[in-house]
Amino acid sequence: MRALMAAILLTLAAIAAVPAATNLIGRRLAPPAQDQIFGKDRPVDKLSLGRPSWERAGGLMVGDLTLSNGNDYAVSNVIIACDFVDASGHPLGTRGTAIRRIFEPGETRIGGIEFIRFARDLQGGACRTLSAKPVGSAQQDDME
Repeated sequence: MRALMAAILLTLAAIAAVPAATNLIGRRLAPPAQDQIFGKDRPVDKLSLGRPSWERAGGLMVGDLTLSNGNDYAVSNVIIACDFVDASGHPLGTRGTAIRRIFEPGETRIGGIEFIRFARDLQGGACRTLSAKPVGSAQQDDME
């Protein structure tokens, strides 16, 4: 009975999503708040991450790294992705996480970034920034 109810709910959600998605294809309803406030500047373009150092802690990989904010303004809700490899250097996957704090322009050391260790011989690799929001933007308020 639960499986039938779940299937019905998923079907109804898919039916409702199709018209909404087709109305947005090829159209930009309004420019994002970020573009309105900061022009065409994308905060993530001026963020970089230093090489992380990794430690094993129980069932976790814990990383420390430095974030450099080259923007003229503070950013928050930074999303990063980190690559993981096995002992021989073969890729095992990529995991992401959001760092919910404010980063002023300049360099900031970040410690204690945790990822579940999904393989016994897992080793941490490089990380990169995927997105960030200017502090005070309308988009940031949606995240909190």
